[in-house]
Amino acid sequence: MDESMHGAALIDRVIERVGREGWPTADAPDLTDPVPLAPEAIDHLRLPGGRPLPPSLRRWLSFDSSWLADVGWYEDPLDPVFGEQGLGATAEEMYGSGGVMPGAFAGFEELLPAVCLPLVGGCDSRRLLYLGAPDSTGEYPVLVTDIDDLPYVAVMYPGLDVYLADLAGVLDLDFDTYTSLAEHPEYGPRMREHAENTELGPDGLEIQDLDGWD
Repeated sequence: MDESMHGAALIDRVIERVGREGWPTADAPDLTDPVPLAPEAIDHLRLPGGRPLPPSLRRWLSFDSSWLADVGWYEDPLDPVFGEQGLGATAEEMYGSGGVMPGAFAGFEELLPAVCLPLVGGCDSRRLLYLGAPDSTGEYPVLVTDIDDLPYVAVMYPGLDVYLADLAGVLDLDFDTYTSLAEHPEYGPRMREHAENTELGPDGLEIQDLDGWD
């Protein structure tokens, strides 16, 4: 494993790029004046359920806590309290009024019962951090939801680290499909961990694929 391509080390590369050049996409906000979270606050911060932060999030918050407040993870960037919504409610908010049928993704919650935190990106699709089981690096998967046909959910990134690096243009990733990173030489092992942990499999699932759905 190339440690510079994972976790806090990868986020250091993101911070250096964003601080120097800004974001290459309109999806992400201007961070000309980032709001760092104090080290002692980060040390005391816990995810829903009392679990520790993934390494990527600890490092990002030491640079800026304002953007994730804007995205909807918490209200106060200086005193974060993470939301506790599930997949259904999070997806409805992200797609907005009229963007998705109410409850379209709630059917996935028996399979994916953990808290979801919204992220930016996509048109018919949305990305979110799923706080189920972490991988062997301590990172949580970034899922993609899609409404182009039937509601669909898959593991798209192996963690916030790789998602932010892609958003910042630090990594040159090829997405022929949402789940292309399952075959990536560096990220494939982590993707496969999350595919197994979430039971979404390597290709994701449509709602019709769920046991008991009709």
